[in-house]
Amino acid sequence: MPNSFAYELTMALVPGAVAGYYSGLLMAKQAKFNSLKHEALRCVRAINYVGDEVQTNLQRADRVDDLHLIAFELLLLKHRRAGEGMLALARRAESLVASCKLGKVPVEQVMASLSQWQEDIRALRPGLRFLLPWGQI
Repeated sequence: MPNSFAYELTMALVPGAVAGYYSGLLMAKQAKFNSLKHEALRCVRAINYVGDEVQTNLQRADRVDDLHLIAFELLLLKHRRAGEGMLALARRAESLVASCKLGKVPVEQVMASLSQWQEDIRALRPGLRFLLPWGQI
């Protein structure tokens, strides 16, 4: 009888502990991914501008540089598609900032770009490696 109880206890605790560890690991990975997405959204929303039909003056666009860092961190965490998408978005953002400083970019174009970038960031999804129990958090 004691042998049976120890066996049943072991067979209940070991799979439960492994499942709990795996669930916690997935939640930590998901939290990190979501944290990076929200930080990217804050970077885009921090762009302040004033303009008209002819020209846009950027009041504050210093956090655009952080988009590159977020993209590289996503790539480091093995979210390849999301990292590449963020890197492309960071390049477009840098290009728009440079165009606004040098040339005449209408405010409608800036507004449309900011709106599109936010949609693109919200559409980012973690890679399939997210489900693997090994790797970085």
